[in-house]
Amino acid sequence: MFDLPPPDPGFEITIASRGISKGLAQTEGPQLLVRPELAFGRAYVGAYAKNVTSTSSDGEAGPVIGIRPQSSGFDLSLSATLKLALSPVGDTDDEALELAASVSRSIGALTPRLGITWSPDDLGSTGRSTFVEGGVTLRLAENTNASAAFARRERDGGPDYGAFNAGVSHKLGGRLTLDLRYYDTDRSGLGEPFRARVIGSVRARF
Repeated sequence: MFDLPPPDPGFEITIASRGISKGLAQTEGPQLLVRPELAFGRAYVGAYAKNVTSTSSDGEAGPVIGIRPQSSGFDLSLSATLKLALSPVGDTDDEALELAASVSRSIGALTPRLGITWSPDDLGSTGRSTFVEGGVTLRLAENTNASAAFARRERDGGPDYGAFNAGVSHKLGGRLTLDLRYYDTDRSGLGEPFRARVIGSVRARF
C-alpha cells in the first residue's frame, strides 16, 4: 500500500486584462482562469478552466496530474493535462493531451528556468505542437521579481514563431500576486494574436 501524505487542497484564480497562451493572445478582452488542486506532498491532481476567444470554442477546461520533485538544488515539474474545448464548433479537434516539463534552480537572486510543452495533436486545427521556453527571474526585493523569457513554438497546422515576454510581479499579503508584462512575437504580420501587447493580471491563491 502507498503511504500518501495528507491531502493539501488549494485554489487559484487569475484575472488578466487579456488571455495569453504560449506567447499568443487567447481572448479579445479579459480572461478568468481558475485552478483547483489537491496536493499529496510533491504530487498533485487538479483541473483548470478559462474563457477563450476562438472560432472553434468558447473556452477550455480539463484535468491535470503532475509532480514537483526537488533534486540537488533543482526544482523540477512534470505534468499531463487533458485539454477539452468548451462548446466546440465545427469539425476541429475538441480534446488534446498536453505534456509539460520544466527545471529551474536559484543562484543567489537569479533563478534560470527551462521548460518544454508538447502535444501530439493540439486543440482546433493545430496538430503536433512543441513549445520550448527559457527564461530567468531576478529577485528585486523580498516580494518583487523581474523576469524575462524567450520561446520557440513549432507546430503542424499553424505557423511556427518565436515569442518574448518581460515584466515585473509583486506579492501582496501572501495570497495576491500582481503582474505587469510585455509580450511580443517575431511574426506580428500574421495578425492580432501575434502582435505586441502589455497585459496586467491579478492572481489569488488560497
